[in-house]
Amino acid sequence: MAKSKCRYTEFTVHRGLLGCEVNINAIGTARALFLKQTQWRYRPLAALLRSAIKHRVMIVADGEEWERTRAAIMPHLSASRVADDYAIVIKTVADQIFDDLVDRSARGATPAAAMEIEVESLMRVVISSVMGYVLFGRSLCAGEAQFLEKTLSSASQALRGKIPTVVNGAVAAVMRLLRCPERQTFILPTQQRRALKDLTDWIARKIDGAKLGSVETSLLVSLRSRFADREPADQMRCIVAEYVMMLTAGIETTAAALTFAIAEIANNPSVRDEVTQEARQVADGSFDGEVLTVRYPAIYRTLRETLRRHTIVPTMLREAKTDVEVRGMKNGDGRAEMVKIRRGSVLRYLPVQGNMRRSIWEQPHRFDPNRFARPLTAEQKRNHHTFGLGPQSCPGRAMAITETILILRAFLRRFDLEYREIAQPIRVTRNALLTIRPVGVTARVRAVLPS
Repeated sequence: MAKSKCRYTEFTVHRGLLGCEVNINAIGTARALFLKQTQWRYRPLAALLRSAIKHRVMIVADGEEWERTRAAIMPHLSASRVADDYAIVIKTVADQIFDDLVDRSARGATPAAAMEIEVESLMRVVISSVMGYVLFGRSLCAGEAQFLEKTLSSASQALRGKIPTVVNGAVAAVMRLLRCPERQTFILPTQQRRALKDLTDWIARKIDGAKLGSVETSLLVSLRSRFADREPADQMRCIVAEYVMMLTAGIETTAAALTFAIAEIANNPSVRDEVTQEARQVADGSFDGEVLTVRYPAIYRTLRETLRRHTIVPTMLREAKTDVEVRGMKNGDGRAEMVKIRRGSVLRYLPVQGNMRRSIWEQPHRFDPNRFARPLTAEQKRNHHTFGLGPQSCPGRAMAITETILILRAFLRRFDLEYREIAQPIRVTRNALLTIRPVGVTARVRAVLPS
């Protein structure tokens, strides 16, 4: 069967031997397909995660399975829960880690001398410690957080081993031909398998320790109820797998956003001066997420512009669960026609199209937090989807916003950030979850010593 390509203004349909792919250009078409239709998750990704952690976790589950797990998890990530239980922990952990860094600087040969820091690894340690409290009822000490950061980096790396990549590619092609990609089993490189085993074993020990110490979190109790119909070993496996995914998603995405934000702040002196002044002058108060966005407007605008300028999850992927027709304007003659998208077709939309389109944003490649100081136009609101679309959007939105504001505030209170021109674009890599990680971002800072 020969490959064919049909181009429309709103999307392009690629049909070939291995199936059909729809690359979506217009947010209206993406919304019509992702919101108004019930679509499958991207099944190769679901199969990869099932192969790695032996369970179909919430972020790639569908139907009743997804609904039941979501009902068990979401109450523990709600905005009110984040404000009441987690925000003070975020502040305390960030303060402690950054204070330790300031103390080490003060003990140096030249107090308050400039030092070079690897931004993402530092932020991953902070967020790892916070996630320890969310999952196990106790924030992680520095050594545990560093272990988790390194192990998670190895476990979530993209599959690039020579032999596994070839075998996985060949198996994927066969599974697509047989119309059953969800049944694929992936071969993981040795280093990744070891990291995943270390990670899952560590999580299982932490869960057992929480139980013995009578500090089980309500999240753990809720997940235990969710999988109450499983045998004890199977129940533990399911809970550990969900914990792996919450750690991975929570740490990878928020650390990347913080890293991009600090790089952009350092590259823009006027932005740096504004957010630093705000961080050092505004007093503590309520930790309600909405209150934080109002109390720290410059930091919040910087976060929003960072997420517009640097799309952490670059691709929205789904698969058509049923045959569906969408309207398209044919390229060339502009003729409108209804196009049939077959069941099982891969649906792909790149949020960067809505974040960087010149017809929507003035000078879209310029980093300008003040574009969020005024109300967004209807078209900007329609195209700017920081945390995804619909009910399957990011469940950790409130947590991510609160973490980013409080961690940036703590960082800017303790360090003077020197100007550093950044490469455009910042070099990035993708992990196994298809999220973006900035590579090699460092910052030159001077500790603000207590007077």
